[in-house]
Amino acid sequence: MLYFFCREHELYLQKCKKRSTWSKGKNQRDDFIQWFETRAMNDDVHDWVKELSRGPNNVAKMYSAYIINGYRFHTRKCDARRKTQNSGVTLEAVTPSFKSISDENPATICMTYYGAITSIIELDYYGHLNYVLFKCVWFEAEEDNYGMTCVYFNKECYKNDPFVLASQVQQCFYVEDSFNKNKHYVLKVHPRDSFEMGDNSNSNTQEVPEISINIAIQEDDCEVDLAREDVPDDIIELPLSEIHVQHTRVDDEAIFESENEIDAASIFSDNTN
Repeated sequence: MLYFFCREHELYLQKCKKRSTWSKGKNQRDDFIQWFETRAMNDDVHDWVKELSRGPNNVAKMYSAYIINGYRFHTRKCDARRKTQNSGVTLEAVTPSFKSISDENPATICMTYYGAITSIIELDYYGHLNYVLFKCVWFEAEEDNYGMTCVYFNKECYKNDPFVLASQVQQCFYVEDSFNKNKHYVLKVHPRDSFEMGDNSNSNTQEVPEISINIAIQEDDCEVDLAREDVPDDIIELPLSEIHVQHTRVDDEAIFESENEIDAASIFSDNTN
């Protein structure tokens, strides 16, 4: 539904300002929040959209690990203490591509971004909505002569747009080049419990004829006594202090680790960290 508000704001800018297409796109990014707060006050807007326009709670939660869509993600700081790597992310997005500032007919292309997670933040919209964001550092990427994608850890980009929804990204691994420590090759992975079954349309399979087997099973209504009668009864009393009952709740969609509360305003105050 938010797409329709973005589209409505885009049409609003086209009517109000006679500027280049590039300037209109920049203005939409800068002015949308203020316009959305005013637009959400109308009666034709759903209640959850009104709650979203109010902005998140001043207190946010931060985590060092997060599981979603079959991937287990860690922050780079958490990865530094482990032998495994789970901080790499990749994102595909459709975006307009301008040849120059004066380009009035930008091409719509699908871009692939590669980065690493620096922070995991959960925003709370006063108990009505919750969204988890990944704050990432993005790297410049290219393809080598063999068609393999590689990124450069010493060449960061998109520093003004570090945030992405956790539900939008996929996981990837970075393998360091043996001759250049700043150059890393990208390896994409499948989500957990997801398998590539391949195409079975061309497989040579033969139909197995149906075989009907009738097995006669004799009914037995005899009761089975599970208590032994050849040994005397022995009752053992166990103190309550030695009984440990642990209740564990596991959410298949999201699992958090190392929860901390922070000031939500401080998250967006400095996008370069």
